[in-house]
Amino acid sequence: MNDNSADLVEFLLARIEEDERIADHVASVSPTTDTKFCLWATQFAFDAERMIVAADYQRVIAECAAKRNIVNEFLVASDPASTTLALVLRLLASAHQDHADYRDVWRG
Repeated sequence: MNDNSADLVEFLLARIEEDERIADHVASVSPTTDTKFCLWATQFAFDAERMIVAADYQRVIAECAAKRNIVNEFLVASDPASTTLALVLRLLASAHQDHADYRDVWRG
């Protein structure tokens, strides 16, 4: 793994942790496990990205686990699998292009 890949892994894990932290918070204060009724999380109403987490925190938790598994597979992969997984990581990171820490070199 080169420095660019290490930075990409660090970036993705930080975004995953952000979403997990918010989803876990919503899960801990939710009056129900039925996400259809979780729109009560009005503290996120002015941040559309966080509102999605509040509205469907169970899917977000599952998605974070899946992304973390992809990153872990990259960390233990050997060529040519690592080349394919590196592309997958760049594509996952592209969802965060507007984040201040995103680097143009990661564009798929």
